[in-house]
Amino acid sequence: MATIPTCPRCDADQTLKVADSPVKGKWEVYRCPKCNYVWRSTEKLEGITKLERRMIDEAIPTVP
Repeated sequence: MATIPTCPRCDADQTLKVADSPVKGKWEVYRCPKCNYVWRSTEKLEGITKLERRMIDEAIPTVP
C-alpha cells in the first residue's frame, strides 16, 4: 500500500486519498481535512505558501 503524503500546505499528516486516475497507477488525488487543500500526486509542489495553525483558524470560522 502506498504511503499517503503529508499536506504540502500545512504539514498535516492526516491527509486523505480521494481519487485514483482512470489508468491504474498514473496519479492520485489527496485532500487535507485540516486546511482543505487538494492536490494531485503528479503536481510540482515547490513554492506553495505554507499555512500556520493561526492562519487556518482565522480563515475557517467555527460553527456554534
